[in-house]
Amino acid sequence: MVDFLGWEMPIQYQGIIAEHMACRNQAGLFDVSHMGELFLEGKDALETIQRLLPNDFDGMEIGQVRYSPMMYDNGTCVDDLSVYRIGPEKYMLCVNAANIEKDHQWIGEHLYGEVTLTNTSDQTGQVALQGPDAVAIVEKLVGRDLSHIKYWWFENDEVEGKSLMLARMGYTGEDGFEIFIDAKDTLWLWEKLIALGDGKISPVGLGARDTLRLEVAFPLYGHELDDKHQVACAGVNFFLKPQKPQDFVGKQALLDAKEAGLDEKLTRFVLQEKGIPRAEYPLEDIETGEQIGTIASGSLSPVTGQGIGMGYVPMKYNAEGNIIGVRIRKRVIKAKVIRGAFIKTARKG
Repeated sequence: MVDFLGWEMPIQYQGIIAEHMACRNQAGLFDVSHMGELFLEGKDALETIQRLLPNDFDGMEIGQVRYSPMMYDNGTCVDDLSVYRIGPEKYMLCVNAANIEKDHQWIGEHLYGEVTLTNTSDQTGQVALQGPDAVAIVEKLVGRDLSHIKYWWFENDEVEGKSLMLARMGYTGEDGFEIFIDAKDTLWLWEKLIALGDGKISPVGLGARDTLRLEVAFPLYGHELDDKHQVACAGVNFFLKPQKPQDFVGKQALLDAKEAGLDEKLTRFVLQEKGIPRAEYPLEDIETGEQIGTIASGSLSPVTGQGIGMGYVPMKYNAEGNIIGVRIRKRVIKAKVIRGAFIKTARKG
């Protein structure tokens, strides 16, 4: 157990690799109650979101979820978050635990028109169940078929008098649900799912949570996304809509980056020899030995057994198949630049 932003959180229960493979092969259960929940409500809630975030939320239906970075004026990242449309004039923003207070203040400074902002993070619990068996277990929990809920959509339900919000999404690349509940009922939900799993559920700590998201190349705030690198360079272009009519925070920076061209790019690489890349290890020009960047996230992939990672490097090194160097102590190991995720899963690759 470690201190994580004031929360006492498990690094591992039975071991990082065992938990990782349990999630890939059966189901992994994550306590993510440390995440933040902020609500925007009022007739101008949508307009506020459109002026705040670079993704386009026009036409979003009740029950739908969309992801977006949140930018500063200079095009770097405040945070990345998911937006849930709860009602006609009500939206929930699920934000990273490290940024709850910062995000609350930033959004509060950018409200538009008639809209209220409420922070319910302390009153909200959240667990995630991910893996091939996850959906069937949640169906046992609610006693109904959930196959009609599409990826990045949610529905509300009630079990034993307790209200649940079931969002079909997650941070592992596997199928499954993130389930929101009153904070006081979180332990009940955790124990209920473990019992219904009938031995197919493994609790997962922070260690495997990181390796799972890395294998499918999902960014993590503070590593791939931060206030030092341009969001335009982070490989999340699908979620950036500078063509939408609203002037949003960071729009000019995106347009300027497109016109001038990018100096660097978040690059994914696979080691070609044995070794484990770690965050902050240097990335080098394999010919000259010049440092060209640092690793943002790196680890050994439990599925492939290879060292994998991501880091920002100048554009000329970003071509698929290019070889760069990873310095691991006194050794420089060759790494091949790739596109896409490091593995294929039910929802990624």
